[in-house]
Amino acid sequence: MRRVLLVVFASLAVLLAGCGSTIKPEGAAKSVTDLVKEQTGFEPTDVKCPEGVKAEEGTTFECKFTGPEGKEYTADMRITKVDGDDVQFYIETKPS
Repeated sequence: MRRVLLVVFASLAVLLAGCGSTIKPEGAAKSVTDLVKEQTGFEPTDVKCPEGVKAEEGTTFECKFTGPEGKEYTADMRITKVDGDDVQFYIETKPS
């Protein structure tokens, strides 16, 4: 799988926990899964993202997943915009 650069717009209703303070790990993982599949045709099934990530512009975090050849990949994620019910991510995936 080659290096992939992605920008994601997602609803915070899916990605935020509680009153809007942190990103839900399963919501971030779904964004990674959906976009890797869309861009490469491969659907990762084991995406793991951290808990407790603040929903603030500039926040960065990593998600991990296994690529099609069994290699571990990292999705570097950066929140570029939070506006009401929408969040914008910049995502870059690469082999770990």
